[in-house]
Amino acid sequence: MPPLLPTLGQPFISFSELDSTNEEGRRLLEGGHVQSGMAIFTANQQKGKGQRGKSWASSKDQGVALTLLIEPHFLTVSQQFLLSGAVAIGVRNFLASLSDSPELFTIKWPNDIYYSDRKIAGILIENSIRSNGSWQWAIVGIGINVNQETFSQELPNPISLFQITQKKNEPTTLAKSLCLFLTAELNHLFEVAPQQILEQYQQHLYKRGALCQFSRAGASFSAIPTGITPNGELLLDRIEHPIAFGEIEWKITLA
Repeated sequence: MPPLLPTLGQPFISFSELDSTNEEGRRLLEGGHVQSGMAIFTANQQKGKGQRGKSWASSKDQGVALTLLIEPHFLTVSQQFLLSGAVAIGVRNFLASLSDSPELFTIKWPNDIYYSDRKIAGILIENSIRSNGSWQWAIVGIGINVNQETFSQELPNPISLFQITQKKNEPTTLAKSLCLFLTAELNHLFEVAPQQILEQYQQHLYKRGALCQFSRAGASFSAIPTGITPNGELLLDRIEHPIAFGEIEWKITLA
């Protein structure tokens, strides 16, 4: 059986500077000059995009900004979380493989990668849907803090790979290694039952089983994350219904 996903990062298109790798991916899709697995990379992203309209800031040669264009022909639109969850597992496992403390890397729902209580990477997946409702393309954006020694005080809880390992990495080399790792990891994940993707995600879920602070519509409350639904909604022990993305915010207190 051939792999479901092509070799990610082929071709690997590197830019000395970009506004946003996701935006460049969208421009390439609109021009029709793409193939599934194509990677767009820069180590100098000026207007990176984060979740819920937030920005992703990184100085030149300090981080990885990578977008993968994937044609998810093997999934339906209703299975979007399977791709999102698989990418989060893959990025988490890649970063954990570079550290002596892999157990400290977790997935903060829905798809930020944390080291202890600090954010090292973020994932933003934007989708192109055909007029008939089928899923045409996934624009998979990945941002990783790599070589930063310090961060702006305006950022709430960042951390870099350098701060964890005390080793500098060349961003392009790291991004290419990530592409190869994700190719193997995602194909493996999709070969198994979807339930196993869910189980792996939940195994690495940030603060699973721990009392956490959240806010919703301006009101603070405490609850324990217990898992996620097959659609990627968060389950909290004190809330009857599953939590959809954007419904709550984490309130993280650093030690």
